[in-house]
Amino acid sequence: MAAFDDTLRIRLGELISQHGRGLLQEPRRMEGLLRDTSQGRGGSDLHLLMQGLKAGIPVQLLDDLGRGLPVAGILQRLIQRLEEAHISPQAARWCVESWSTALGIPVPIVVDRPAKVPLDSEFPIYFRDPPAQTVWNDPVTGMAFCWIPDGTFLMGDLFDEGNSDEQPLHEVTLDAFWMGSTAVTQGQWQRVMGNNPSCFRLSADHPVEQVSWEDVQQFIIKLNEMGSNRFRLPTEAEWEYACRSGGKPERFSGGDDPNAVAWYAQNSDESTHPVGQKAPNGLGLYDMSGNVWEWCEDWFDDMAYAKAGLRSKNPLQQNSASGDHVLRGGSWSDQERFLRAAFRDWGRADYRGYDYGFRLVRIEQESGE
Repeated sequence: MAAFDDTLRIRLGELISQHGRGLLQEPRRMEGLLRDTSQGRGGSDLHLLMQGLKAGIPVQLLDDLGRGLPVAGILQRLIQRLEEAHISPQAARWCVESWSTALGIPVPIVVDRPAKVPLDSEFPIYFRDPPAQTVWNDPVTGMAFCWIPDGTFLMGDLFDEGNSDEQPLHEVTLDAFWMGSTAVTQGQWQRVMGNNPSCFRLSADHPVEQVSWEDVQQFIIKLNEMGSNRFRLPTEAEWEYACRSGGKPERFSGGDDPNAVAWYAQNSDESTHPVGQKAPNGLGLYDMSGNVWEWCEDWFDDMAYAKAGLRSKNPLQQNSASGDHVLRGGSWSDQERFLRAAFRDWGRADYRGYDYGFRLVRIEQESGE
């Protein structure tokens, strides 16, 4: 690791101890105090610590710790957040560990991502190498599928703006999977089922809609019989993880600007639109916010997150007294708040809404790609 000024860690801890954690809300004052105590040394390292403060590293660290999440997992996610802001891995780690030390939180041994060893003893994560090709096309329908790498993320309302069923935040670990880059289109449905149930029959590239959860299961059965590959609906956890570009803190799928990534009430002209016209998210997935609601495999339970506990791996809600199934993503007819990556909706298994569609997950075969 590159040489960093670890005396700044000591100074940082002393300042927080002296002035209290309220100093975290005053970045300019903290920077001035650090400059005064460091006597002009460690300028670039001081700047790095301030970048971490402005990125919310210490506040998020305390919040996640208060929810009982494991320190190693918290630190790894925060390091990744800084790396995504184009900070080198060594600098990102030093910054996050400096804030942890200054806040009196012991830093455990954190395993680098490439190592094929578990990060957690209860829910071990074995990171897999990506396939040689990270986009795969189904030879029967032409559907494109993107590789979604395995990982751990905080599922739920990250921005304190949602409904009670989006809480509490909880840590979810997922194995890697393949997800459709777009919702299933009318042309793809027609190729498998021989009909088109859609309300907006405008082109083969528009998403199929007016399909119920039960209709989708029949589509999957028939598609699975047409070739050697197997498909299913995504779980709700897979859907949110993929929507947020691999669990990143994104309000919508791909960022904070709904107009850039979604067709919704403010820009849709009261209709669906061909898939893939808006900007993709960080994993190459289109329209996970807006255009059509997307069915998930899970039954809907408004207490699912409370029942899940603080951590789970590959969760699937398999039954519910409600009799409903999960819908995600919002649609062409919805206001902005329904497009949020964390927003949860539901529908009867037999209900066909003119804004209800779906995308698929490809099930990996033992000898598959």
